[in-house]
Amino acid sequence: MNLRMTSEVRRLVGPLDPVSEPLVGPEERRADLQRILATTFPAPVPARPAVRRRPMMLTAGVAAAVLVLVVVAGTQVVGFVQPAYAATPALLSYANGGGDAAALLTGIAARAAGAPGPARTGPDEHLIVQSWNLFTQIDGEQVRTAVVPVRTESWRSPTDAGRVDVRYGEPEFPAGSTRLSWRLQGSPGGEASPNTEIFAAGKFPAMWKGPLPRPSDMKRFLAIGHPSTNGPAETLVAVNDLARERVLTPALRAAALRTLAALPGLTYDGAVTDRAGRSGQAFSVVSGHTGLPTRHTVIVDPATGALLGYESTLTTTAGKLGVRVPAVISYDTYVTAEYGSTPR
Repeated sequence: MNLRMTSEVRRLVGPLDPVSEPLVGPEERRADLQRILATTFPAPVPARPAVRRRPMMLTAGVAAAVLVLVVVAGTQVVGFVQPAYAATPALLSYANGGGDAAALLTGIAARAAGAPGPARTGPDEHLIVQSWNLFTQIDGEQVRTAVVPVRTESWRSPTDAGRVDVRYGEPEFPAGSTRLSWRLQGSPGGEASPNTEIFAAGKFPAMWKGPLPRPSDMKRFLAIGHPSTNGPAETLVAVNDLARERVLTPALRAAALRTLAALPGLTYDGAVTDRAGRSGQAFSVVSGHTGLPTRHTVIVDPATGALLGYESTLTTTAGKLGVRVPAVISYDTYVTAEYGSTPR
């Protein structure tokens, strides 16, 4: 900052400076900053609409300096500004898409039918899903400055008893977001202990209860709670919900992929590395059923047909959601799908 700008800033904000004289030394400033960063702050309460006042005229350089960071006599005063756009995850990168999506996915389904089954060390379905969505709230407060994934681990017995552990993952900070502003919102994410719920027999919360269907009944099974009147993309949503709930045999995975391959409007997006670092191939259907054009994408392992993940992306407009398009508004990454024993 040049001398003229420094002088202007001092003149404009000097009366507001809480530490104008005497100045604190570098050790005191460092200690103050560490104390701020170590403190968990409650989320800011939305302000009442302000009465319009005649704006104060500033030069462009001085206005920018005051907005972001004020330097007064060597002391930094940092302000928290709610971001104009909500933080969203990075878009995945797809390569070499195009071609006959139905034929490609049908070929993967054939390989899936002959792939090895899930690992089995116990009687219970064991799933781990890493997920995020734009509307995630932590302790009742929506998080806008950081992407905080949720790790859900579940065990479900043949009697529909089970256990669900939910843990907030380490926050991710997209460009323009800062750790300080995240801390000012209550610093969610990275908790040491999960939130755990235990369910008695018949009480496990699920859309699909009881035994899994025969492969020939997969299309009907996916329609439970997912009406076809919502359009072809609803089937991708159903496959995602099923992958979040149940461990599928190779035959059932193949049946699900064949059902997807038959959808009108299915496209092949290309090869992709998913959010767990695994290689996959992506297939999508675009839908405007929710009112906003959204691309629904399923990611599969081309060698085994294993379901790897699901992405929901706004393509052209965000409406009033406060995100910059194109924007991922939710994702699910299927980390583990196997049989094991529920911890006691």
